[in-house]
Amino acid sequence: MPNYRRLFRGGQAKVPTVPSAIDSLRQAIIDRKELLVLYFNFDRYTKIEEIYGWEKLDQVLETTAGSIRDFLHDGPLINAELVVNFNNDDDFVVMYVPAIGIEVPGREAITEMTARLHQFISARIEEEHGDDISSLFDTFVGSSHVHYDPKIRLERQLYRAIRDAASSSNSVEQREFALKAADLRETLRIGGLYIEYHPIVVAESQKIFGYEALARGTMKSMRRPEVMFEVAGQTDMIWELSRLCRNKAIAGMPETLKKDELLFLNIDPHDFTDPMFTEHDLDVADPSRVVLEITERTAIRDYPKFRGRLKDFRDRGYRFAVDDAGSGYAGLGSIANLEPNFIKLDTQIPNSPLN
Repeated sequence: MPNYRRLFRGGQAKVPTVPSAIDSLRQAIIDRKELLVLYFNFDRYTKIEEIYGWEKLDQVLETTAGSIRDFLHDGPLINAELVVNFNNDDDFVVMYVPAIGIEVPGREAITEMTARLHQFISARIEEEHGDDISSLFDTFVGSSHVHYDPKIRLERQLYRAIRDAASSSNSVEQREFALKAADLRETLRIGGLYIEYHPIVVAESQKIFGYEALARGTMKSMRRPEVMFEVAGQTDMIWELSRLCRNKAIAGMPETLKKDELLFLNIDPHDFTDPMFTEHDLDVADPSRVVLEITERTAIRDYPKFRGRLKDFRDRGYRFAVDDAGSGYAGLGSIANLEPNFIKLDTQIPNSPLN
């Protein structure tokens, strides 16, 4: 079996682009007069880049491309050509010209193949990059069946087919998103999440200083907080999800934390617009043991008003931390405005002097 590793090296994709594939397949398409185009839309690859950085995403893309080609090599589309629209693209296109006498796979065959391919790639990603990254991975495949028309330039026919297949994959993704939204509503209804308390340790003494509360959904589709909050943000359920996460984390304090240990709660600036999130609404016996960790997924637009909200919490005894300082919106200006008690540094910033 060919070795398809290292398909991305030095930031440049070795997977061929569409123009080069057209040249290599031109005669076969003209002879067969038929072509199947599959567009692979791998959902949340942008999340991998946001969380782990572009270098990790490139590694995952290597694994993905290699897995697709390994899968095709052992499957019904053995002669298919894997391409990308442009270098370093995170979606892939497969062009398949069936041999004479072989039918183009239909919708049911493509759906069945997609399910097997998803399992194949997911297992490979879990093996090479871990369960946390593989749980962010979803596969949506759109298809377009091209009947070659000699009166129309081949390039236009193929690019039109790629657009149609991409649109088809988006329709599949939208249907799947609707299912995830239903899963999130059920999660909120039944309180279907739990908290993992991640220890924060003093380096010198190895003593546990506190715990960061990390939410995990009980449903497989809602396991990752990134997925839950992405769906919640697009379905106007963000306040409800944030409340559930906070309440679950605080409820577990007596059993998990010792009296001198702190609880770090992730809070987005948008949470402060929730009328039910005030310094009086958190059911905390000792507010000084709770650190509200500002994670700036969204920009703070009115700092004077925001600092006023923080003061209300501070007056009750709550403390604050800035999460991932140096990334996103959490720059030096933000830190100066928030005056946090703690600063958590993002050590994954490319070219950072902290690396």
